[in-house]
Amino acid sequence: MKLASVWTSVVQVFNVLTFSSPSDESHSTAAQIPLALDLDPDTTTPPPPPSFIHSSDPGPIIAVTQDASGNFYHGSRRLVQEYHSGMVYDPNDYLEVPLRTNGKEGSFVYKDDPFVGVPKNPQEGVGGGLHCHYPNMTEWESCYGPKNRTCWLRHRQTGRTIDIDTDYEDPKEVPAGSIRRYHLEVSEQPIAPDGTTMEHGKVFNRMYPGPWIEACWGDWIEVTVKNNLRWNGTSVHWHGIRQFESFQHDGVNGITECPIAPGDSFTYRFRALQYGSAWYHSHYSLQYGDGLLGPMTIYGPSTANFDDDEAFRPILLTDWNHRSVFEDWPIMMASGRAPSMTNILMNGTGQFGWGPKPDKYTVFLDEGNAHMLILVNTAVDTTFVFSIDHHILEVIEMDFVPIKPYNTTNIKIGIGQRYHVIVHGLHEPYKEERYGNYWMRAVPARKCSKFAFGPDEQMGIVRYNQTLADHPDDASDPISEPPLYDINCADEPYDKLVPHRPWTVGNPANIHTGVATPNHNESYIFKVGMVKSGGPGSNTPYIPDDKEYSRWAMHMAPFRINFSDPTLLGLDRLNDLIDRPYLDIVTLPDVDEDQWIWLVITAPANIPADGGRIFFPAAHPMHLHGHDFALLRQSSNNWFDDAERNTTGEGAWFTPKNLNCQNEHIKCKNPPRRDVVLLPASGYVIIAFKADNPGAWIFHCHIAFHASSGLAMQIIENKDKIPAIMEKDRGVINQACDRWREWHGNKNNHWDFHNPDHFQDDSGV
Repeated sequence: MKLASVWTSVVQVFNVLTFSSPSDESHSTAAQIPLALDLDPDTTTPPPPPSFIHSSDPGPIIAVTQDASGNFYHGSRRLVQEYHSGMVYDPNDYLEVPLRTNGKEGSFVYKDDPFVGVPKNPQEGVGGGLHCHYPNMTEWESCYGPKNRTCWLRHRQTGRTIDIDTDYEDPKEVPAGSIRRYHLEVSEQPIAPDGTTMEHGKVFNRMYPGPWIEACWGDWIEVTVKNNLRWNGTSVHWHGIRQFESFQHDGVNGITECPIAPGDSFTYRFRALQYGSAWYHSHYSLQYGDGLLGPMTIYGPSTANFDDDEAFRPILLTDWNHRSVFEDWPIMMASGRAPSMTNILMNGTGQFGWGPKPDKYTVFLDEGNAHMLILVNTAVDTTFVFSIDHHILEVIEMDFVPIKPYNTTNIKIGIGQRYHVIVHGLHEPYKEERYGNYWMRAVPARKCSKFAFGPDEQMGIVRYNQTLADHPDDASDPISEPPLYDINCADEPYDKLVPHRPWTVGNPANIHTGVATPNHNESYIFKVGMVKSGGPGSNTPYIPDDKEYSRWAMHMAPFRINFSDPTLLGLDRLNDLIDRPYLDIVTLPDVDEDQWIWLVITAPANIPADGGRIFFPAAHPMHLHGHDFALLRQSSNNWFDDAERNTTGEGAWFTPKNLNCQNEHIKCKNPPRRDVVLLPASGYVIIAFKADNPGAWIFHCHIAFHASSGLAMQIIENKDKIPAIMEKDRGVINQACDRWREWHGNKNNHWDFHNPDHFQDDSGV
């Protein structure tokens, strides 16, 4: 991949208004008059069916365009952009009811439309939190507030609620929100998040991290992405979003789309069926390691209360280098060793070396108040242990799954994982620490990180003296000390991760007791390891190919996609794709949506007996697209027998006959569920998901260098249902592929145009 540093000194500044809109509903110009809520509904009437079912189809996608003067249009409608968020909207839609709360949380009904005002701490910038607008739910009102965060909407006549117990897996149960439109531009520029310049930054909208995308439970989100890179395509993945019946917008080039060609744009649309927090990032090769990522929050209910306007923007935790990941990649391939990281960033801020440096990331808390913090690990190679000195963290959500709250002094966060935590402000913060200042720590987990030298783990500060927000030079560093806690590489304790809304997992539909060795595309046990691959005469697509190289794999061979031939457009020749081992395709049986698919992922403890994989003990954060999965078992013990030690692996407990819910070693009643799990070094995990979301889904390690090396596979789910789902978007996807193929077909566009075959020198994802 080519490094290009194209610095554009002009950054277009758009109008920043305190109100905006994601929807197309027009209003009159009368003044806003919030109506009182009816808090004493008649509950004797039987609840009617939800009035919002099938009532708010957003219609065809109309891409947001931009003219030569920088003006935005949606069709013929002139839009403006809220610069800090990237949201684009027509301000005429919001002359009565602004999108944002102007810094004061509150809900109301206006012209029969319910509005839910969401909390956002005034420290977090312009306009306050969103007003969540439900224009097709005129019989409902908000029931959400600081005294009851579990409820979202209440029917005004019957008292029926949409709340923390609502089945968000069922689109018919999810409230019908508005359309929120965003415009993101991908560009290259030097960035210095810790005071030291990294020349080859790649960013969204000229900022790192990218804009904070916000939406509400049940909204449709449309994001137009324009690629201004010189040498790279791009695609954007919306991490953790289920993409129910919208897999074609998952943003994985080579699987769900061709890359967006330089100079081209593509519009993604998906519905926010879940609520919570996540992030978006490039899924093109290693790009996100150079800065192409940003936070995303879907507002909805919580399993614990917190005070008015006390929710903060997501805190992104990442490792960082002053070299581009594309500089590190060929060094890794040549040496066989992963690169060392240099520093830690908290929300894109860190400190390194001598000279001027940014202030450390700071959060101001209120004494005695309950605050919500959102923690997201956006690293390329590091698991973190997060803590705030002298504070207790009340954990209420993992990934997109609300859980029963539990308390801890620290929390382990694997790459791609997210947690919502309540932090209770100290009543006497100056008694615990004389200046009322406390360190926020992001400690690299032992054996799940690699730094050239010990990084500064004290990357953030909690302060209680609000006057210091206006006079930061008067603020002293904390002198607080952390408690002792375990920093070994692991997920949070299994028994503490209890989903609030329970699942009961059924027996597997893809495991047949009479088949000892299934076809390779019907496998359900996957062995992570390294293999020698490629080389002269190997007839494989791997680059470089001057010799055999060690690459990661988890199925047939190290994974490698074809940018110009995405799986989505090749399903009519699926058998041909299956026969290409480097595409690592697993096809699931066409089963009913209430049936379950089980997978086993193993990490050998030593050299496997078959000699097919190279021994390399490492933990891997494994991420599945398209689903939350149930974690039926997670073990640090070996799955395989060890002849040298004369021990029997735990895989003996799980023969095809015994790999089911009747096995005492498997938890099928309300197991933890999430979309990223840490595969323990030398251990294994057993996961399960419902076969209810047809599509082509990638399952991969979220260590960026491992995914680029080939540690991934793709799962084809209910393939016969896929064509109907994607038909409405087939035309725009084909057009985008045509533009990519035209750009890629010109060898002058290749970073190494003397050797055009070297354009893709990794897996592509």
